Order: sequence, then C-alpha cells, then structure tokens
Amino acid sequence: PTWPRSFMPQNQSMRNRVAKMKLIPVRELIEGKKLLFVDDSIVRGTQMRETVEFLYANGAKEVHMRSACPPIMFGCKYLNFSRSTSELDLIARSIINEFEGKEGVKYIKEYSDSNTERGKRLIEEICRRLKLTSLGFQSLEGTVKAVGLPECKLCTYCW
Repeated sequence: PTWPRSFMPQNQSMRNRVAKMKLIPVRELIEGKKLLFVDDSIVRGTQMRETVEFLYANGAKEVHMRSACPPIMFGCKYLNFSRSTSELDLIARSIINEFEGKEGVKYIKEYSDSNTERGKRLIEEICRRLKLTSLGFQSLEGTVKAVGLPECKLCTYCW
C-alpha cells in the first residue's frame, strides 16, 4: 500500500505531510545530477517547492520543471484537486495579484501566454519561488493537441 494522492486532502498541512512521506531519496540518481521534472500541473506550488528543496538537499546539481498544461488561473469547479477557498491560493493568481493588484484579472489572457512579457514574467517568478533552475509550461493549444480530442470536448475552465 502507498499513501493517497498528496494533492487530494483539503488541508494544506495534511497535503504536505502525505507528500513528504512519499519522498525516498536514491542518492545515486540525484547526487550531482541535472534533474528534469515533468508534472501534469502546478496548482499551489507548495509541494513542488518542498520537493525541489529536498532534491537539492540530497545533492541535485540542477532541478528543471516542465508542466504539461498552462498555469492554472481558475480553481476547478468540478474536481477536488484545484478547489480552493480563494483563487489567490493558486500560485499563478497569487503572483498576478502581487504584480497587478485586483486589476490583474484583466490581464489573465496575457499571463497565460508564455510569449508575452507578462507571461514570461509570471513563469520567471514561479520558477524563482519554486527554486527551480528552469521552468516551462505547455500552451493550451499544445495541451489540447496532446490530448487528441477536439477542444470543444475538453474542459479548459481552469486555464
């Protein structure tokens, strides 16, 4: 048996506890290495930051991350994993709010596009906060293409 999915508990301290219990370092695979993480998404960023710190503490030379979808801009109304008491629990929205204040909502489309100045700034800040060497996000178009279904058959609400 293993621990449950670490992003499922509603309580952040329980999510952190479950995530930490699942981390078992294999130093031969970490020490002195340049590591690349690929994950489906970054919701709050707390567990990724702790994982990155754990990898550096166990000798990683660099830690890079690629997300299979764009930054999450809206909490999911339908699934548990990104449901939050506030949109500001989401790392992307929290940063946008710090950059722009309440007016940031007007610029979400720009922040969602990694080719715009705002999008680049958002990615740089998430990268810095998570203590990553580099960070990249799949575009919405790339995500839809990777899934292989027509966009009209996919829920893209959170992006």
